[in-house]
Amino acid sequence: MWARRLAAFAIALILAAGWLALWFGERDSSGDADAPDQIESTYARLSIVCLVAPICPVSRQALDAMKRAIAGDPEAEDWLALSLLTGDGLPRNRETGRAWLARAAERGEPRAARDVADRLRDGENLAVDERAVAAALSKRVDDGDAEAMRALGPMIARGRGAKQDVAAGLAMMRRAVDLGSTGAAYDLANLYSQGAPGLPASRAQYLAWMEVAARRGEPEAMLSLGYASLDPPAAGGERDLTRGFCWLMRAALLDNPRAQEKLSLAFAEGERDDRDGAIAVDLVQADAWFRLAARSPFHDNSQIRGLIEPNMTSDNLDAAKRLVEAWRPQSLDALKTLVIPLPPAVKGGPSPGACPPMAS
Repeated sequence: MWARRLAAFAIALILAAGWLALWFGERDSSGDADAPDQIESTYARLSIVCLVAPICPVSRQALDAMKRAIAGDPEAEDWLALSLLTGDGLPRNRETGRAWLARAAERGEPRAARDVADRLRDGENLAVDERAVAAALSKRVDDGDAEAMRALGPMIARGRGAKQDVAAGLAMMRRAVDLGSTGAAYDLANLYSQGAPGLPASRAQYLAWMEVAARRGEPEAMLSLGYASLDPPAAGGERDLTRGFCWLMRAALLDNPRAQEKLSLAFAEGERDDRDGAIAVDLVQADAWFRLAARSPFHDNSQIRGLIEPNMTSDNLDAAKRLVEAWRPQSLDALKTLVIPLPPAVKGGPSPGACPPMAS
């Protein structure tokens, strides 16, 4: 009995290996087995190969996404696009990933539409019908989809895929914010930061909308407010250590490594603002925040370490290590009511020595 089972398994392996070789052979020869016009045949082959799980070259999630994409599911098309563009889930193929991204956007998938818009603004060569994107998003907007409003509003404001109407585009984005889209507030802030034809850049509007997103719990908005307050543009704007420190600290407590790194530098070098406020040099705090940031390989910066640790005693280093060992990230709910003490020489806050409350 075991011999028969072993023989049957061997035959299945041989058949699956043949299909697998065929699939990879097609990938090698054409490089686009995952392309929209070939996905049905690729899925058919993989469905057979993946009957033998150990030699299946893709995850069940990828196989399911292919099946749903064939049925015209834009979210599945967007998943395939991201997987192919990043190599996370499928072998990396940027050209094919862009093709799936364009298809998902043209079917009205809001995240894909925003990605397409960002790539086009960055000068990427992306073949996409922006009018089709706008038309598909409009149908979702009519159904009250806030994320579709978030994606379509900037297109209307910039005149991409639709007749330009700055006021209507901004109104659509504000409506998305009112419907609960935190991302729309973040995008509005960036739109005012960059400006657009017919829409002058406005630092005041940028800060106001970024604060809306930050108060709703968006860590990247907290980070942006922190940077904007500590490092304002040369032309206009003043340094505000209270706002900068408080929003950076909140992002850092949510375990954002960029905020942790920025806090580390602030404590390592000291800061002053235009209101006679100051963050004094504190190498123990600087080293603790650096160590937390450095858990990310993208923020293990030897230059920052060299700025801090050679100037510390062994007792200082031990104190920083104890802070790191005791540190735990905060949840957003806890952060909303957390009292965050200000450094002694930073001025501001509703009560002496504390950050303003996060809740609006």
